[in-house]
This record gives sequence, structure tokens and C-alpha cells, in this order.
Amino acid sequence: MESINEIFAQNLNNLMKSRGENLSELSDRINVAYSTVSDWQHGRKMPRSGSLQKLADHYKVNITYLTSSHSTNKLSSAAETVAAHIDDDTPEEEKQQIINFIENLKKARK
Repeated sequence: MESINEIFAQNLNNLMKSRGENLSELSDRINVAYSTVSDWQHGRKMPRSGSLQKLADHYKVNITYLTSSHSTNKLSSAAETVAAHIDDDTPEEEKQQIINFIENLKKARK
């Protein structure tokens, strides 16, 4: 089982990649020391609540998204079909939100 630090680091790296953002750019944009962001990115440390909120605001996601595992291996074929029709320029976090919405609708029907 992955630790919260590993899950957060993976999510941060995915968000950075989806934006084409490097460590230095993120550090400047959220006004946090480069070394601190590097520690987050490599799973050595977790951000404090204020920094978590800065990241959530920056990436337009909620804190739960940053700290939760997002396994895409469990997607249904319907969710995969919808996801395949999303534009290539759609940010990764928006794609995941759409997929999560579809999965939640399906669960509510059961």
C-alpha cells in the first residue's frame, strides 16, 4: 500500500506534467521554496494545510484530489469511451473529474 506521501507526490507530478510545469515554475507560482516543493515532489515531505490549499487553488482541484489515490485501472469500458472523446488539451485533472462523475452516477443507480 502506498503512503500518503507517495500518493501525494504521484498526484503532484501528474498535475505538473499535465500543465507542462517544472519544479522552478511551480515554486515561483505558489511562492514556496524550490527545495520544499522538491521534497513534496519526491515524497520526502507533505505540505502543510496552507500549502495544500495553494496547490489545490493553483491546479483547480480540491485537497482530497491531491491526497487520494486515482487508480485508472478500474475504469469501466463506458468511462473509457467517454474519456477517449475528451479533447487532447483537456487538463488531466478535468479528465479524472469527468471519469469520477461517471463512476459515481453508475454507483448511484445500483
